[in-house]
Amino acid sequence: MSALRIVLVRNAASYDFGGGERFPIFLAKELQKLGHFPIILSHHKKLRDYAERENIPHYRSWWWSKQNWSGKNALLVPFYILWQLLLTIYYAIQFSRFKADVVHLQSKDDFIAGSIAGKLVGAKVIWTDHADLKHVWKNLYVKYKNPTGKLVAWSARFADAITAVSKSEQTLISNNLPANSPIRNKIIVIYNGVEDQKQKYESPKNTTFTFCISGRLVIDKGIGEAITAFKEFNATYKNSQLVLIGDGPDRLQFEQQAKGLPVTFYGYKTNPLPYVASADIYLHPTYHEGFSVSLIEASMLGLPIIATNVGGNPEIIHNNKTGLLIPSKNASALRDSMKKLYENDKLRTSLSMTARQQYLDLFVFHNIVKTQFIPIYENGIL
Repeated sequence: MSALRIVLVRNAASYDFGGGERFPIFLAKELQKLGHFPIILSHHKKLRDYAERENIPHYRSWWWSKQNWSGKNALLVPFYILWQLLLTIYYAIQFSRFKADVVHLQSKDDFIAGSIAGKLVGAKVIWTDHADLKHVWKNLYVKYKNPTGKLVAWSARFADAITAVSKSEQTLISNNLPANSPIRNKIIVIYNGVEDQKQKYESPKNTTFTFCISGRLVIDKGIGEAITAFKEFNATYKNSQLVLIGDGPDRLQFEQQAKGLPVTFYGYKTNPLPYVASADIYLHPTYHEGFSVSLIEASMLGLPIIATNVGGNPEIIHNNKTGLLIPSKNASALRDSMKKLYENDKLRTSLSMTARQQYLDLFVFHNIVKTQFIPIYENGIL
């Protein structure tokens, strides 16, 4: 197997720094271990700063923060097309400069320009969808609706493979396409994974029983329900605390809600693992989810987990085996599950061991990259 030059392209809003933004860093590190040459192109400063710390080659790319082209904004679509033409030229120059063998695109706008540019320079073109295409490809075959989504669908002809992060996402994407669409044949599921760092972060637990959430501080992540559930839990079980790792536009609202409670907001952390590892129970009360890297990390660390039964979560959390599943938007169910695990040390141990074993069997990222990503980089979908 010869060494490949792989350009990883990922862009997102500046406040976003979740699994989708960490994915290219994780991927690049594994590719380096396997003897390949990854390069990251991104406008996202936090992502580039992370790449710098991990000694991964990276460059600042172009990105237009305007993402809403629906309603009256549809009148501006000619400007969007012009932007895509300019971006195609830019990417063709960059991919040629890097002598790219593979272009791995991971953002909606980059799917269009990056795919065309990748083919212009003779590279394999791979897409990874971080739970965007189920929205991008709505109303594809309704006249006069979703012109940008139609452009993204048109550009899929240039992709050698489209990877979805979960079976749930694959279904949601495919449901927007006709049964005979050739795009369907390009979509495969490759789960995200993480490096095994359990030994590195093993340390004594806090003396205070700790619940932990790591992710963006936005309403859709269920942070409000978690604070409500914890408030009720803490009224009975005083030796407890909730820690939140991450930032987002709704942080101030949650800080106000948590006032007077033993709730700590640590803010954005490039590496949340030391904070997660010191917790007793991991919470993931999100309203929707493509595939959660934070759940894989909690499983890797061997934490008992409570997660909502949405999106790709049930593909990681099997109720009463690798964690507890609860309905979304239900603070009472979350509180009851928190109480159940707090009072049942045997169940916590069982969930922890099973989640850890599942991680070793399915989600060690080195194995995923070696056995799944490298073959499609070399051959596309056979």
